[in-house]
Amino acid sequence: MALKPCKSCKHKVDVSAKVCPSCGVADPGVTLGQKIGGFVILVIIIAVTVSMCSRGNKDEPVEKVTQSAATKAYTITKDDFQEGRPRKVEVVLPKRVSDAELAEVAKSVRADTKSKPKTTFIGFRVEGQNDKAYWANASFDPDYKSSLIGLSAQEYQSLQTLDLKAYPDKVGSWLRDGALGHVMVLYKRNGKYAIDSIFPNGGKNTESYQAKKLPDGGLRLDAPENSFGEYYVVDAKGNLQGWGENGAYMTLPSRSPTL
Repeated sequence: MALKPCKSCKHKVDVSAKVCPSCGVADPGVTLGQKIGGFVILVIIIAVTVSMCSRGNKDEPVEKVTQSAATKAYTITKDDFQEGRPRKVEVVLPKRVSDAELAEVAKSVRADTKSKPKTTFIGFRVEGQNDKAYWANASFDPDYKSSLIGLSAQEYQSLQTLDLKAYPDKVGSWLRDGALGHVMVLYKRNGKYAIDSIFPNGGKNTESYQAKKLPDGGLRLDAPENSFGEYYVVDAKGNLQGWGENGAYMTLPSRSPTL
């Protein structure tokens, strides 16, 4: 049995005694400082526990909001899956996204099914793109991989806002957004027509054309040494059409007023 002087009368009492047998004071073996110290420790423990719980509750909604912002805006236009075969999905995005956002969308698309295939292939297109091919591909086999086919979001923006002040004789301009995307600028200089193809990295390619007015007000452009039978047509609405043996293979809307 451990003894300790009573905090009031100094009579030796058991440290666990509730009342001093000499003076009758309550808790004779516990001083005021000890009581305060115990209370402070209790308050600290409660505060730490509440803080941890509160922080855990805040982290979870933030993660959900981030995922929702990256994955909510897409449309599955085709979903082909048979047992024992890879799942093939076609998706339309409202805009071009970053690599990280594409990965988030791909993971969401992969989870957006009741089937659980080992391999999933996803082809992405972007709303309004004029190229018929996929803008990007992604796959889970089983690890995630992706490849960009068309213009990145940054490249597309740079071509959209391309300054064409150097072309005061410009007839029209159009943006090709597929693989090796570029802006095509048609101009007439010294009585001759030419098209400059301007790429996101600043590179430029120039081709000369022979022009012929069409009955509907359009303009046909033929390359002088073209042996493939291909040519361009700027229609009356200012669209640029690519023509070949099998008919029109491309139609690009005008970036600015043309004819």
